[in-house]
Formats: sequence, C-alpha cells, structure tokens
Amino acid sequence: MPDVIEREVKLKLKGISIEELKNKLLNDQMKYVGVEKQTDIYLNSKFRNFKETDEALRIRKVNDTAEITYKGPKISSKSKSREEITVVINDENAMLKILQKLDFYPVYSVSKERHTFIDNNFNICLDKVEGLGDFIEIEGINSDENRLLQYINDFIKKYNINVEVERKSYLELLVEKNESANSNSN
Repeated sequence: MPDVIEREVKLKLKGISIEELKNKLLNDQMKYVGVEKQTDIYLNSKFRNFKETDEALRIRKVNDTAEITYKGPKISSKSKSREEITVVINDENAMLKILQKLDFYPVYSVSKERHTFIDNNFNICLDKVEGLGDFIEIEGINSDENRLLQYINDFIKKYNINVEVERKSYLELLVEKNESANSNSN
C-alpha cells in the first residue's frame, strides 16, 4: 500500500448503540462491507518515544490477515489527519519477534469489533472498542478535509445522533483511562 494521508474523524456515540445505528444505515440502503474483529498491538522503542513524537507503530490482526502500520504525527487540528504507511505481513508473531530483537516492545493492545459501510467517497466504521465503548470513524477516500467535515455534519443531522468529536486515537484513550485508574488507586 502506498503512503497516504489518512483523513478521518472519530465520534464517540452517545444515547444510541452501534446496533441501532447499524440498523439505521442498513435501512437506508447504505452499502455494508461487513464486520471484522481487529486486534492491534502497539509498540514503542527505547530509542524514540512515540507518545512524545505523536507517532504510532502497530501490528494489526484482522480476522485471518495481518499488517504493520506506521502512523506519523497529526497534521491537522480539525480532523485526525496523518501520514500512514501499511504493509501486509504473513506472520504477525514473527514480525513481532523481529521488532523486539530491534528493541521495539509491545506497550498496549486494542481490540474492537468493526462494522464498515461505504457511502460514495466515505468509509463509515462503527466500532465497539473493548474498555472504551462505541465510536464512529468516518474516513474520506481521496477527500479533502473540508468535504470530510461537511459530510460528517450532514451525517450527524441525517441520522439525528448525539456524538462527541474525539481527536485522540483509541490507543491514547486507553492509555489515558489506565493512567487515570492507576492514579485513583494510589
């Protein structure tokens, strides 16, 4: 996969479940791609702290396939836009061993169930994230940021849903939640 600028907006669902929204999209004849079980293993390095540089390196297992992805720092304050480089791998366990030999180490795992829909030039992902709840990620396919933001506003109005824009990644949200829980238990 070539280098791309990923342009997406993450929305925390409030007052409606993933199942209810999924049914609304299906009733509206939106193209349903399917459901995936995704497990992400995020890595860090003793040479470069990705939390400080706003980068990410992950191995993602999707059903029976796997890939490794580098995500660069965010490049927008309005959406979660960033450079993304992804390579399909045959053996995630061997890839993890190689990375560990190079002083990368696993720091977090994120698991989610993802239902994906396509509406013209937009991917709509309904995510049930373990430990975090229900989210929508809307990604523009070859779309500029303004078109993406307009589509999202129209989507929220059309489906009459209550959401909160979330600029943090699932990894950042999990780290924040765990750090908060650890500080409250001390």
